[in-house]
Amino acid sequence: MRTKSGKNMKTDIFRQKDFIIRNIVRICLQMSRSADKMQKRWIFFDLGNTLYDESAADAERIKRLLASNRYPVTEADFTAQMRCGAANFAPSPFTYAREQFGIAESVPYDPNKEILFAGTAQMLEKLAAEYRLGILANQPADTRRRLLRDGILRFFQICLLSDAEGYAKPDPAFFAFACQKADCPPQEIIMIGDRLENDIAPAQQTGMQTVWMRQGLHAVQKPQKIAIFPDHTVHSVQELCGLLE
Repeated sequence: MRTKSGKNMKTDIFRQKDFIIRNIVRICLQMSRSADKMQKRWIFFDLGNTLYDESAADAERIKRLLASNRYPVTEADFTAQMRCGAANFAPSPFTYAREQFGIAESVPYDPNKEILFAGTAQMLEKLAAEYRLGILANQPADTRRRLLRDGILRFFQICLLSDAEGYAKPDPAFFAFACQKADCPPQEIIMIGDRLENDIAPAQQTGMQTVWMRQGLHAVQKPQKIAIFPDHTVHSVQELCGLLE
């Protein structure tokens, strides 16, 4: 029977130690990630271009505005100016585009033309198992009916809508109000939204963690232009789910 040499025995010992150390590191990382999740007790979502795709609603609104043919403007040109307005942090890209073309007339926005981004309900169902979820959005008071219609209202424990609460983004007081309603310190809340100036900046000012949902009209915004840098950036609900799971 052959016995291992002293050199081989030392090699085996080093391998065993390396294996043990690697497993300890892996377990510590898992514990750290779990602890971080536990510390972030709440997630608040914006709605437009975060959970809902606004592109069809915007296109329909532009079509109605230009339907009279009184303005020598194409739908494509108007949309391009809306993107320009978003890139320049205009409060309303639609109003910005109208002003660029000298159009005084306006038409109302129809939120019922918005549709959920693919995978939104599945993403919310997964996150609701690990976090408490809320909505913090500049929306009309009857938005709850749309959320109920689309089957996602059940995932949210708090639904804060500007028209109902008397606050509006980007007022940091709206975000502080969300902390109060959640009975949770801002450090344990993640805010997710598509606009740097409306969602990310006031959330950070309040002390929340932030995720920029860089999709839709405001994806053209550049953080360095106004020195607003989100903690994380994602480009889809699927990517968001992977980040927070």
